[in-house]
Amino acid sequence: MKKMIGIDIGGTTIKLALINAMGNIQKKWQIPTNVADSGQYIPQEIVKTIEATLFEQTDQSLDIIGIGIGVPGPISPNGEFVVQAVNLGWSEMPLKSMIEKKLDIPVLLLNDANAAALGEMWQGAASGKQDLLFVTLGTGVGGGIIIDCKVVNGAHSSGGEIGHIPVTSDEKRICGCGNLNCLETFSSANGLVKTMTKLLESANETRNNFTTVDIFTWLSEGDDLATKAVDITVSYLGQVIAGIMNTIDAEEVVIGGGLSEAGDALLVPLKTKIDQHIFPQIKNNYKLSKAELGNNAGIYGAVYSVLSAQN
Repeated sequence: MKKMIGIDIGGTTIKLALINAMGNIQKKWQIPTNVADSGQYIPQEIVKTIEATLFEQTDQSLDIIGIGIGVPGPISPNGEFVVQAVNLGWSEMPLKSMIEKKLDIPVLLLNDANAAALGEMWQGAASGKQDLLFVTLGTGVGGGIIIDCKVVNGAHSSGGEIGHIPVTSDEKRICGCGNLNCLETFSSANGLVKTMTKLLESANETRNNFTTVDIFTWLSEGDDLATKAVDITVSYLGQVIAGIMNTIDAEEVVIGGGLSEAGDALLVPLKTKIDQHIFPQIKNNYKLSKAELGNNAGIYGAVYSVLSAQN
């Protein structure tokens, strides 16, 4: 049976897995992400760990048809380079050729959010679906759009940058990308904490070192400020998701990332807000669900990209 290696490069760890065409993980491991000297050692460390883990005991290289790698940044249109990965220190990194030359196995690169979207479509919350909007709510807001089982990558490898859709607010928040009032400045975990902080300041209250977990705990206890903070966060997010759904008419919206762990406390009001703005024909004909694969989503999606390229 065909085997593939899926790799998900994060800012802290690099997750790797050997997975077959049925989606069964046969081996899974991880190594620390070495960001020293602008991440220049990462490619060779990926090669070394694959050789040491899979090839040195029993040579499985002949059974592996490809390697899929999800990276935290855009990929060049020709698929050869990582255009930029700020957290890794990369710019125009020729990751594909560097890995291929060492291992003599075809490599396919894709953005990590797109990889996670593909993973949820193949083996996760949207299994069996072909059209999917995936939104990940972490320190920022990421996303992936899948149409007919294919990633909408765009002409500049920037398709699905949901977190950078602008929203309207009397407040001015500068995004890490340099633009003003991107969605992720309000609807990410950081955005929610900032909103809560501002509400506390307005109420002359002080609550030190709180996290989004604390905010949702306060929400469950009926705290007015936490309720307002979550409502603001959900309001922006719901409007943006409705706008995207009115454009692509996907079968399912999957919410992942740290904030999704709030479960129904987030998803129920989010569904209500989406339905306020979504086109009537779509309103009762889509599903909103929590991502299922967690940290495995990226490696599953990276493998699926290799598998689908073979077909």
